[in-house]
Amino acid sequence: MKKFYLALKREKLQKSIYPLEGAVSIGRSPENDITLVDYNVSRTHARVSFQKGFWVIEDLGSANGVIFAGERVVSKTLNLGDTFQIGESLLTFMEEGVSDSTEQLSATMQVFSSLINYQSPFIDPNRTNPGFMRLQGALLSTPIFRSLGKQALRGLEDIANLHLFSAGQLVFQEGDPGRSVYIILNGRVQVFTKDHQGKEFPLATLESNQFFGEMALLSGKPRSSSVATAKESLLAEFSYKNMQRIMMRYPQIKEVLVQYFREREEDSKKKRAEANIHERRKEPRFKEKLLVSFGVWPLESLPEEMINHTYKAASEDISISGMTLVAMGPAMEAFDAGCRLQLEIHLPSRFGVMETQGLVRHVVREENTVKLGVEFVDTPVEDKRKLQKFLYGQTHTVA
Repeated sequence: MKKFYLALKREKLQKSIYPLEGAVSIGRSPENDITLVDYNVSRTHARVSFQKGFWVIEDLGSANGVIFAGERVVSKTLNLGDTFQIGESLLTFMEEGVSDSTEQLSATMQVFSSLINYQSPFIDPNRTNPGFMRLQGALLSTPIFRSLGKQALRGLEDIANLHLFSAGQLVFQEGDPGRSVYIILNGRVQVFTKDHQGKEFPLATLESNQFFGEMALLSGKPRSSSVATAKESLLAEFSYKNMQRIMMRYPQIKEVLVQYFREREEDSKKKRAEANIHERRKEPRFKEKLLVSFGVWPLESLPEEMINHTYKAASEDISISGMTLVAMGPAMEAFDAGCRLQLEIHLPSRFGVMETQGLVRHVVREENTVKLGVEFVDTPVEDKRKLQKFLYGQTHTVA
């Protein structure tokens, strides 16, 4: 039976391969099979499915569309080698064992050939990197799947998304949406957080056969820390949907994940406390409620009436790098991680009004309110100085 894939190449995820099994959804929400954290991507943007003997890409009413050769399409049958764009990401439709006339994906396919038992006709077997482990062997060496036999693991090989990262690249950022789990097939990653001044603080170093991402999977909350590669790394990602199916079939896997979740959460809390990362939050200025007016970035994928509207909210917590907004009203339900906002923050009168842009990193919906975790981006130098004066009582050097 032939196998088909979508191959992605972009700045952050240098090379990735997603197997096509059934209908595959693409969008900004972590519930999608392929999650693209990009404010140009709609919550549920597109779907790839097998229809009447062909694979078809369909736009699901997104704001910015699916782009083929510069043109927006509603639905299109995919031919081998077709490339389409969603947000800032380019995805190419591929088939196992079929030669690609270009060399754009040759490096990815070289790694892919070393993991799956097949020979790609355009990859020289002598070039295969022996340092990359075969997927089944790597999974058997991982604590999550160690209790399963080779027979049970065979199905998992077909649903793993593969990502090849260069050294020093961000896998995901603290506050990002996402509930998938990653396994390090080869390489090394650093887990870290940031204090209120944006300084990185290391939490852990993980090597081959270890995993990460289980905290967001089990808690349902945004990513609790950031992860970046310390060297070139090959990662296998299992989506939220697939992990749910796996845990239902093999309950012992959830027990392992819960054990690691508790140990890592406790270790993270201890290290953060030792570094006094939480202490600054106790200072009154960080907790002082401020009036915030905000609008939606004009290119955002939200209804037009929302983009043309100005909203009012109050800050629950504010730091040099971002803030938590508390807003009310049914319109707030439309906001999701990845939305870009234009903010006007009313600092105490002696400091003035600060204007900046913000990227929604996470959303917490409560009974009558919605809390938006917003990261400041593209803040003008003068406005950054205003915030620093308010937070620290003096002007710090502005990067």
